[in-house]
Amino acid sequence: MSVKVSVITTANRTRCFTLDNADSISHLLDSLKRSTHMFSGKPLIIGSAAQTEIFAASSIACIELETDSKLDGYLPGGQNLLITALTAEEVMAPFTGGLSGESFKARIDFYFQGGHVLHTRVEGERKAALAERLMNLTSIFEHPVLTYRLPQGGVGLMNPQAMTRSLVTPGVPDLPRDAWVAEPG
Repeated sequence: MSVKVSVITTANRTRCFTLDNADSISHLLDSLKRSTHMFSGKPLIIGSAAQTEIFAASSIACIELETDSKLDGYLPGGQNLLITALTAEEVMAPFTGGLSGESFKARIDFYFQGGHVLHTRVEGERKAALAERLMNLTSIFEHPVLTYRLPQGGVGLMNPQAMTRSLVTPGVPDLPRDAWVAEPG
């Protein structure tokens, strides 16, 4: 088993590392169990015999862990949305989504400080109560971490504190009362 780690910073720079020994991977998996604290202030340190890199937690937009192994059991629970990063081809293709019975599918583009953009497909259960639907919409920025699946296998961790905005397509039918209703342009 090996894990390719990509750290995407708020300077829109990506640093890549490979973990390929059992001890390093075991330590990474232990860290994932505490990933709700990943962006809470303690720096991320990645080291080897050749070099050591230290990332300020607030300067990390996303961390992606590419692997063939299942990592779901190591991730924090409580996220009621299935978020999947889109491939380059999927980003360019027209998106069809919306409401279908008790479920929904939407495209959400997450924008981060420094210019990084993460294009995703989001699927979930449409909550019956309007208050719950509005909470799903507005609480994205309040989570300590959001997890997503990588199309090539593996998972990613988003730092919501580094996000500047999100773009939901198709538009959300149930907007909060204080939302501004306007067309782009």
